[in-house]
Amino acid sequence: MKFVVALTSLFVGTALLVSCGKPAPTVREQEAAQARSVASLSGWDRLFAAPQETIGAINQAGFALGGYAAKGEGFIATGQPRMFSNSNAKAPNTTSVVVTGKSAESIDTVTYALSLTDPVDATTARMRLAQTVGEFLGRFKIKASPDLLRAIRLGQPLDAAPATVAIVPATNTTPARVDVTFTRSPATSPANNKTQG
Repeated sequence: MKFVVALTSLFVGTALLVSCGKPAPTVREQEAAQARSVASLSGWDRLFAAPQETIGAINQAGFALGGYAAKGEGFIATGQPRMFSNSNAKAPNTTSVVVTGKSAESIDTVTYALSLTDPVDATTARMRLAQTVGEFLGRFKIKASPDLLRAIRLGQPLDAAPATVAIVPATNTTPARVDVTFTRSPATSPANNKTQG
C-alpha cells in the first residue's frame, strides 16, 4: 500500500514539474510583444490593433480613459465626459468616449457620444465633436472624410464603414445624442491586412 501511495505521489509531482514549463510573460514583456506586432501597421489597422496607443490618442483630447480592462465577455475603456458647449448652460452638452473589444489585443469599436442637453448650443457642440474626431483620426494618419465631418456638424445620420453617425432622439429620460462609431471590419483585422491606411 505504501508503495502505491509513494508511486502515485511521484507521478503527481512529476506531472506538476512538467506542466510548469516557462514562466508566464511579465506585463512589460506582453506590452513589448504587442508593440512589435503592430509596428508595421498603419491607419485603421493600427487604430484597431493597438488599444493602448488608441486610448492614448483619445486621451490627448482630455477624455481621461482608463485602462482597457476585462468586463463581462470582452474588454472596455471608459473615461470622463468632456464639456462641448457653454459652461454657463444649466446642463452643458458633453461628449464621452467608449472603446470596446472582444480581446485585450484589439479594439472592435470606438464610440464618441455627444449628449445634447443644451439645444441652444447644439451646433457648437457638433462642430467641436467633428474637430475632435478629425484630430483623433489624424493621429493615425487617417484623413477624415468630408462626408463624415459634415454629418457630424449637421447632425445627420451616415453609414460609411468603418464610420457611422447615428442620431439618437431624446426620450422622457435621456437627451438627444449624436453617436460617432468606428467599427473594425474583417478587412481591418490585423490577421487579414497588415498595411492599410
